[in-house]
Amino acid sequence: MKEISEAPLSGLLVVDLTRAVAGPFATMLLGDMGARVIKVEEEGVGDETRQWGPPFVQGISSYFLSMNRNKESVALNLKNEQGRSLLAAMTAKADVVIENFRPGVMDRLGFGYHSLSAVNPRLIYASISGFGQTGPDRLRPGYDLVLQAMSGLMDVSRTEGEPPVKVAFPVADILTALFTGQAIVTALYSRERTGRGRYIDVSLMEGMLCAMSNLAGSYLATGKQPQRVGTAQANIVPYQMFQCEDGALICGAPNERLWERFCEAIARPEWLRDERYRGNAARTRHRQELVDAIAAVLRAGTVAHWIARFEENQIPCGPVLDMEHALGNPQVAARGAIVETMHPKLGPVRLVGNPMRMSGFTPSYKPPPDLGADTERLRKEFLG
Repeated sequence: MKEISEAPLSGLLVVDLTRAVAGPFATMLLGDMGARVIKVEEEGVGDETRQWGPPFVQGISSYFLSMNRNKESVALNLKNEQGRSLLAAMTAKADVVIENFRPGVMDRLGFGYHSLSAVNPRLIYASISGFGQTGPDRLRPGYDLVLQAMSGLMDVSRTEGEPPVKVAFPVADILTALFTGQAIVTALYSRERTGRGRYIDVSLMEGMLCAMSNLAGSYLATGKQPQRVGTAQANIVPYQMFQCEDGALICGAPNERLWERFCEAIARPEWLRDERYRGNAARTRHRQELVDAIAAVLRAGTVAHWIARFEENQIPCGPVLDMEHALGNPQVAARGAIVETMHPKLGPVRLVGNPMRMSGFTPSYKPPPDLGADTERLRKEFLG
């Protein structure tokens, strides 16, 4: 059988009216898969992440570089006729339009879904917002940090008695980007059968709640707040971080076969006969005493010693790495997870590649564009 070699989204035109993180990350992934992504930026200002730093590399934000490869940039003023006419021409031919303005703004500008779909009925139009297009909070600004707090994530991620904890990367934005991308691909599949586009409404709030389904489900089932267990998992014991003689490691036993091997690995076979630890539910009820006992054992050895023991017994485990060692992991190199693109000003730029692997296709990576780098070319292409 002949293998497919064309990029999966080849021929797809995406007009990207987003900035910051959730929208640009979603469109970057579409661009990696072969879509043509035209990034529309405010004339003279550009995407706000162009100013997010340090670090800057020769004046260019590393944050912007990490979110905007495989795109063209057009700088427009949507309040003047010249900018509006070019955007209208591009959206008339687009397969997908994606925007993250405050709800109602695109309608007032004349580029809302109903206006554009009247001209282009096959158009798929995605709106990303903090709280959704309807409801009492629809106009409330919704950045990642706000939604990490309001979704319950920061509260439940802490250890009891400690202050709320923020996840280090913009988890609400990235999850929403992934949901948006899936919705767009689903709508494209639907369009193949119906010939019609769809409107997509994705919010950071609902993205976070959906991603936290196990925690939300626990509360909905019992009416009780989820336990605040820090690095541990409320429903599985053991499954958390432990301190060793020279550092920290993560390990766990999510099922009974692994629990048996875990006890063998740390030379505590007597725990298998202890009724307090017979079954995960019992271990969860006696969480503190068991965790304290495991901690005492692991503190007596080094991280390398315990990882060797756990790997020998096929127990899930790993060291707690800093960014240098995480990116330098031989497995990362073996998978080709770090890619390189040639930037016209910076030369070789290394980025984290797209994790989606498909037979017959390897993504290529074009560097993130300078503000308005493609404006004149696109004006000629779409307006003649």
